[in-house]
Amino acid sequence: MGRRAKFSVQQKLIIIKKAQTESIERLAQEYCVNAHTIRRWKRMYKYQGMRGLESAHHNKVYSVEFKRKLVVEFEHSTDTLEKFALKHGLKSDWQLSQWIIQYNESKATVYTPRKRDSIMPGRKTTF
Repeated sequence: MGRRAKFSVQQKLIIIKKAQTESIERLAQEYCVNAHTIRRWKRMYKYQGMRGLESAHHNKVYSVEFKRKLVVEFEHSTDTLEKFALKHGLKSDWQLSQWIIQYNESKATVYTPRKRDSIMPGRKTTF
């Protein structure tokens, strides 16, 4: 079963247009939505157009190569995490941040315990 959006694309567009002339905080109270959400809609509309405002009914699956390519590109980019994610068609910067964490963990050196880190051996018993 898919998701159902609280606001349609047309409603989001109306709110975005109003946000150009009115206070975002006042619009947030009027429409019972967080001000950060309205700002995010504005950025999504700026970088992705109408497609960015559409609700996804199912999770999108990305290939490992695509994820790795974006992480490497982000390392050399000067954009913020959110701006970079929106420019590349992602709905959220959280996705990209998780990919970066996974990428960095796979590059991390494996911890090898030293002799003093080993667990103290138990007492020998005989029967």
